Amino acid sequence: MKNKNLIIYGSLSLIIILWIASWITVDRIYPEDSKEYLSDRGTFGDKFGFINSLFSGLALTGIIISIYFQQYELSLQRDELKQTRKEFKNQNFQTTFFNLLKTQRQIAEEIDCHIWNLKSYNQEESKHIIGRSFFNISKSELFRIIKALKYKTYGKYSIWDFEQEYDYSPKSEWEADDLTETRKIYYTFYIYNISKDIFEDSKSKNENQIASLAFDIFFNKFHYVIGHYFRHLYHILNFLESYENELVIDESNDENSINNFANFIQAQMSTPEMFLLYYNCYRFPKLKRLIIKFNILENLNIQDLISIEHKIEKINLKSRKIII
Repeated sequence: MKNKNLIIYGSLSLIIILWIASWITVDRIYPEDSKEYLSDRGTFGDKFGFINSLFSGLALTGIIISIYFQQYELSLQRDELKQTRKEFKNQNFQTTFFNLLKTQRQIAEEIDCHIWNLKSYNQEESKHIIGRSFFNISKSELFRIIKALKYKTYGKYSIWDFEQEYDYSPKSEWEADDLTETRKIYYTFYIYNISKDIFEDSKSKNENQIASLAFDIFFNKFHYVIGHYFRHLYHILNFLESYENELVIDESNDENSINNFANFIQAQMSTPEMFLLYYNCYRFPKLKRLIIKFNILENLNIQDLISIEHKIEKINLKSRKIII
């Protein structure tokens, strides 16, 4: 600011000094008592008029140049403001995304439920499942439901009492195993509320349809456990898609791409989580669309499914044999 004031005051002083000096110079060259005073001074004054016109033109040029540079600086400021807004939008996106990702992990870690089974033909067993271990046991539970749907007959489970213990107790080890296996199937019907109509209807379904039905049965039983997990995952993917055209992407830096953020989601998921997410695609087409779009299940192998015949359209899984 001091330098600017110095330049302004210095320029004004220089102009005043030059104006005074020119006045004194004219008086010395053409004194008032000389014969050529009026005519020569008039001619000399005309020359000053030309110089005044020149300086006026230069002043106008300076004003135009000044306006141009002002506009240029304003355009730079606008571009800088736009870039700042874009950077702020990117930062806001990243902060929100990683907070959502953190919440997704918390939801998985806060899972708390019990899974019931028969330990023997007359003894029930309850397992307390906490956190991500729920996904580890989900495969065996889906397999258990599919096995029950494919069983030869439908039966109702009843609690083993003392009369049964006396009249129907197995006489050998193989009879105990056979009785336990049958009662486990009936117990599955009971625990997962599989009616006879559902059982009989499953007999007309193909392998893929049975897998879809099995997940429906599983989800209806544990919707209070994993419903929030899948809904929140859908919210994250939908959030990514909404920013797909707004996020500022640096083509030379893949770290800023939307797909790279989708990879963060996949990196947080274990194989059992991806397994259950795959079967969830049977039930929820909206989530399935986003999973396909962002290729969330690219690291799930087809051998990790209950059966390689369980194929969902447009989800292509790798084979562990091919990878090896």
